[in-house]
Amino acid sequence: MFPSIPLGRRVPADGRRAIRSILAAAASLGREERPELYRHVQPHGQATARLARSFAAALGCFGAGAAPLDELELGAHLHDFGKYLIAPSLLLKPGPLTAEERAAISLHPIYGARLLAGLPGVNDAILRVVLHHHERWDGAGYPEGLQGVRIPLAARLVSVVDVYTSLRARRSYKPSLTKREAAAEMRRMAGRELDPNLTWDFLKFVAGDQ
Repeated sequence: MFPSIPLGRRVPADGRRAIRSILAAAASLGREERPELYRHVQPHGQATARLARSFAAALGCFGAGAAPLDELELGAHLHDFGKYLIAPSLLLKPGPLTAEERAAISLHPIYGARLLAGLPGVNDAILRVVLHHHERWDGAGYPEGLQGVRIPLAARLVSVVDVYTSLRARRSYKPSLTKREAAAEMRRMAGRELDPNLTWDFLKFVAGDQ
């Protein structure tokens, strides 16, 4: 059983500025102290955040104000923050993972949410993205096994974009996929791992070279 993350915090007026300062500090630390992990976490977070915000804005599913998009963008940028507590030798392992290794890596959403929950500028919306971006549409994800629309919308959207940017990226354990190959893989995942409606909308969105 995974421990729950206490929610109920509001973002202060200057919260987005504060969290961007935290991001800059975390990026600097990772680059200097754990460069291989920095190259895995930070650029991926940036790419996912930019694409998630653009996609959400195109959908118009978060209203007309900027604040929900800011929260979505920050949650997407921070979604893998907990991986800084995972050993690089495990996270970047070139071969297949054992069941124990997969279980250890699956803790990173909880690590990230717990690290961020005490920081100024991190509200419930941001924490839910970090905590739930590995839930699956069919309920077989983690950490809470949420299913379907019980998964927060922002987390479902970031999950779709996260899969796409991961498939398109070259990693130590896999080559990068072309846009066509990534789209084919995501179509297979729709309705199982991923929200099917968001997946189809996203594939239409990226097909236009947005």
